[in-house]
Amino acid sequence: MKNNQGKIFQIGILTGVILFVLSGVQGWLSGGLYATSDPALWKDMSGNWWVYNLAFNLVVGLILTLVYSVFYKGLPDSGAVRGLQYGFWIWIIGIVPGLMMTLLTMAVPEELVVVWLISGLFNYLLAGLVIGSMYQPKE
Repeated sequence: MKNNQGKIFQIGILTGVILFVLSGVQGWLSGGLYATSDPALWKDMSGNWWVYNLAFNLVVGLILTLVYSVFYKGLPDSGAVRGLQYGFWIWIIGIVPGLMMTLLTMAVPEELVVVWLISGLFNYLLAGLVIGSMYQPKE
């Protein structure tokens, strides 16, 4: 990670912007599924909610890139393939358990959980691909 802070920051911001756009597209495409569940589950999406969503995704992008740089040498393969594997493991560890608990404990439509599962896989594979393709540590 030494002398890579600028590159980590740039890749992290790009990854965050990509995740923000993907979350917007996913929300737009699956909006009807939200309407089939109890309205009490959801917060009102008025005001500057998108600013918080953007900030959240930027932070996630930065964290993903930083963690990738820390575990870089421990990941198999190289380049984009390494990034894809990283994105897959982030999905398995970070998304799947939370969605399993959501399915078991909340009155969220099962179809919506499946959409979140699939879009999460796509989003994190793409994020890993971007990070893996762009990140090259300085030796």
